[in-house]
Amino acid sequence: MSADLQITDSSFLDSTYNALMFVVDWPVKDTYAINNVAVRNIKVDGTGTSVVNARVGGFASFENVDARNVGAPFVNNCGTFHFENPPTFDVRLLTGNDGGWYGATWCEDRPAAVPPPPPSAWN
Repeated sequence: MSADLQITDSSFLDSTYNALMFVVDWPVKDTYAINNVAVRNIKVDGTGTSVVNARVGGFASFENVDARNVGAPFVNNCGTFHFENPPTFDVRLLTGNDGGWYGATWCEDRPAAVPPPPPSAWN
Protein backbone atom coordinates (compact mmCIF):
# COMPACT_ATOMS: atom_id res chain seq x y z
CA MET A 1 0.00 0.00 0.00
CA SER A 2 1.74 3.16 -1.15
CA ALA A 3 -0.60 6.02 -0.47
CA ASP A 4 -0.48 9.34 1.29
CA LEU A 5 -2.13 8.09 4.47
CA GLN A 6 -2.41 10.63 7.30
CA ILE A 7 -3.55 9.94 10.85
CA THR A 8 -3.99 13.38 12.40
CA ASP A 9 -5.67 15.18 15.27
CA SER A 10 -6.89 11.98 16.93
CA SER A 11 -7.09 10.52 20.42
CA PHE A 12 -6.71 6.88 21.45
CA LEU A 13 -8.14 6.10 24.90
CA ASP A 14 -7.56 2.85 26.81
CA SER A 15 -6.46 0.62 23.95
CA THR A 16 -6.45 -2.97 25.15
CA TYR A 17 -3.38 -3.84 23.10
CA ASN A 18 -1.58 -1.25 20.91
CA ALA A 19 -2.81 2.17 19.88
CA LEU A 20 -1.56 1.73 16.29
CA MET A 21 -0.89 -1.49 14.41
CA PHE A 22 0.57 -1.92 10.94
CA VAL A 23 0.13 -5.56 9.89
CA VAL A 24 0.21 -7.79 6.81
CA ASP A 25 -1.01 -11.39 6.54
CA TRP A 26 1.76 -14.01 6.69
CA PRO A 27 1.21 -15.59 3.23
CA VAL A 28 1.84 -12.23 1.51
CA LYS A 29 4.44 -10.84 3.91
CA ASP A 30 7.15 -10.50 1.26
CA THR A 31 4.78 -9.05 -1.34
CA TYR A 32 3.18 -6.06 0.39
CA ALA A 33 4.32 -3.09 2.47
CA ILE A 34 2.70 -0.04 4.05
CA ASN A 35 4.48 3.19 3.08
CA ASN A 36 3.98 6.95 3.32
CA VAL A 37 2.03 7.01 6.59
CA ALA A 38 2.18 10.27 8.58
CA VAL A 39 1.00 10.19 12.20
CA ARG A 40 0.64 13.75 13.52
CA ASN A 41 -0.88 15.50 16.51
CA ILE A 42 -2.33 12.50 18.29
CA LYS A 43 -2.80 11.69 21.96
CA VAL A 44 -2.60 8.21 23.42
CA ASP A 45 -3.88 7.69 26.97
CA GLY A 46 -3.60 4.09 28.07
CA THR A 47 -2.38 1.02 26.17
CA GLY A 48 -2.10 -2.58 27.25
CA THR A 49 1.29 -2.81 25.55
CA SER A 50 3.01 -0.31 23.24
CA VAL A 51 1.90 2.67 21.16
CA VAL A 52 3.12 1.20 17.84
CA ASN A 53 3.22 -2.44 16.74
CA ALA A 54 4.40 -3.17 13.20
CA ARG A 55 4.36 -6.54 11.46
CA VAL A 56 4.89 -5.39 7.89
CA GLY A 57 7.57 -3.82 5.75
CA GLY A 58 7.40 -0.08 5.07
CA PHE A 59 7.57 3.14 7.08
CA ALA A 60 5.63 5.79 8.95
CA SER A 61 6.61 9.14 10.42
CA PHE A 62 5.49 10.26 13.88
CA GLU A 63 5.26 13.90 14.91
CA ASN A 64 3.70 15.45 18.03
CA VAL A 65 2.57 12.13 19.44
CA ASP A 66 1.86 12.51 23.17
CA ALA A 67 1.42 9.31 25.16
CA ARG A 68 0.82 8.48 28.80
CA ASN A 69 -0.17 5.40 30.78
CA VAL A 70 1.55 3.17 28.22
CA GLY A 71 1.88 -0.48 29.23
CA ALA A 72 5.35 -0.90 27.72
CA PRO A 73 7.50 2.09 26.69
CA PHE A 74 8.86 0.86 23.39
CA VAL A 75 8.09 0.54 19.70
CA ASN A 76 7.36 -3.06 18.74
CA ASN A 77 8.71 -3.10 15.19
CA CYS A 78 11.13 -5.98 15.43
CA GLY A 79 10.50 -9.63 14.86
CA THR A 80 8.60 -8.73 11.71
CA PHE A 81 8.98 -12.14 10.10
CA HIS A 82 12.55 -11.29 9.01
CA PHE A 83 11.41 -9.53 5.87
CA GLU A 84 13.87 -9.55 3.00
CA ASN A 85 11.84 -7.64 0.43
CA PRO A 86 10.43 -5.25 1.65
CA PRO A 87 12.61 -4.51 4.71
CA THR A 88 11.25 -4.31 8.27
CA PHE A 89 9.02 -1.38 9.26
CA ASP A 90 10.86 1.91 9.79
CA VAL A 91 9.46 4.13 12.57
CA ARG A 92 10.64 7.65 11.69
CA LEU A 93 10.48 9.89 14.75
CA LEU A 94 10.16 13.57 13.94
CA THR A 95 9.75 16.38 16.50
CA GLY A 96 7.44 16.86 19.46
CA ASN A 97 6.97 13.23 20.56
CA ASP A 98 6.41 12.97 24.33
CA GLY A 99 5.84 10.35 26.97
CA GLY A 100 8.81 8.04 26.48
CA TRP A 101 6.78 5.57 24.39
CA TYR A 102 9.55 5.40 21.79
CA GLY A 103 12.54 4.71 24.06
CA ALA A 104 13.72 1.54 22.37
CA THR A 105 12.48 -1.33 20.28
CA TRP A 106 10.92 -4.38 21.86
CA CYS A 107 13.88 -6.54 20.83
CA GLU A 108 16.30 -4.30 22.72
CA ASP A 109 14.22 -4.16 25.89
CA ARG A 110 12.82 -7.65 26.25
CA PRO A 111 14.48 -9.83 28.91
CA ALA A 112 16.57 -12.83 27.99
CA ALA A 113 14.71 -16.12 27.76
CA VAL A 114 15.09 -18.31 30.85
CA PRO A 115 14.67 -22.05 30.31
CA PRO A 116 12.27 -23.77 32.71
CA PRO A 117 13.64 -26.20 35.29
CA PRO A 118 13.60 -29.90 34.42
CA PRO A 119 10.44 -31.75 35.38
CA SER A 120 10.38 -33.36 38.79
CA ALA A 121 9.87 -37.06 39.33
CA TRP A 122 6.33 -38.41 39.71
CA ASN A 123 5.43 -39.56 43.20
